[in-house]
Amino acid sequence: MDRADLRNLDLSKANLGGGLFDRADLEGSNLEGSDLTGAAMKRASLREAYLVGANLSNANLENADLEGAKLERASLRGANLTRANLEGANLTNADLTGAQLSYAQLATAKLGNANLTNAICAHAELDEAYLGGASGPGARLANASLVGANLEDARFPNAILDEASLTAASLRNADFSNTSLLKTDLSGADLTGANLSGTDLRHATFTRAKLANARLTGAKAAGLVGTGMPIGVVDVTWLDLSPGGDGSQRVENGVIPSVLTVGAIALAGPGGDDARRRYFGRGDVLRNATLQFDGGARVEIDSLFQNCTIHVGEQTELVIGEHGVLADCEIVGAGNVTIHGKFFERQSPGIVGPRQLCVSARGTVVSAVAQNLEQTHFGFETGCQLRVKIVSPQKEEQVKR
Repeated sequence: MDRADLRNLDLSKANLGGGLFDRADLEGSNLEGSDLTGAAMKRASLREAYLVGANLSNANLENADLEGAKLERASLRGANLTRANLEGANLTNADLTGAQLSYAQLATAKLGNANLTNAICAHAELDEAYLGGASGPGARLANASLVGANLEDARFPNAILDEASLTAASLRNADFSNTSLLKTDLSGADLTGANLSGTDLRHATFTRAKLANARLTGAKAAGLVGTGMPIGVVDVTWLDLSPGGDGSQRVENGVIPSVLTVGAIALAGPGGDDARRRYFGRGDVLRNATLQFDGGARVEIDSLFQNCTIHVGEQTELVIGEHGVLADCEIVGAGNVTIHGKFFERQSPGIVGPRQLCVSARGTVVSAVAQNLEQTHFGFETGCQLRVKIVSPQKEEQVKR
């Protein structure tokens, strides 16, 4: 039946297994419940065809046109849909186990509760597709585009989505545990309640992503680009910041919010790989965030921070580099603060309780400084620009109250 004109025919429940339909025109045909197991349908036209409950297991649909086709509950196990056009198709509850969907067009397709176990969807286009409740353990979606897609309650554990685009996608309560999201773009994505435990997030982008109530324990986060905004409450005990994702650089407690908010960009900074060292490099911008660093950490900032609060523990070394600008910010805690760049307070006092405050010749500080309850050491090099008011510890306590 190669190249045959079979448009609008009623072939429901027909036994067409192993049939040869390459380049055939089946547009609008009724193939409900038909058996097309192993059929050759390369470049066939099945636009708007009715294939509800059809068996297309192991069929060859490479480059086939299935735009708008009705494939609810259809079996496409092991089918070859490479470069097929499924734009707007309805695949609700379809079985796509092991199907080949590389470079397939699935924009706006409906895949609710579909089975994509071990499916190969590399470079597939799934923009604005609906995958709510879909199941895809072991699925491979590297370089796929899922911009604006809906994956609420979907299950994709142990899947591969390296370098995929999930910009503005909804992954609410989705399971992506132990999945690889290496270099994946999740900008603006909604990950509320998502399970990302053990997930490889190295060099992924989370700009303006929502992470409230997400589970992230054991996630690999080296090179991660953070949300740039408050993350809310997340369920995470530790993160792995080792470049190789080998678990050798675990971080806990106060470091985690800064990793998720700003990211793990250049974790060790120049000249070291100590997991207690944090470096925010040139070109990074952080707004409206609250960061906390445990005592003994070393934090270097060469970025632009706007309207941020930085809490530092006892003997934390906080260095604002020559290119660092903290505008409308606040530093709180008994750390040692060195400013080579610029610091402008948000409200007075902008620097509260430091053990030491040093401003180099190129540094600029416009802030009131509330001294530490014990003693604050000041050091101002010739040439620095200051508009500083030093406030007693008693006034600091009044400010806190």
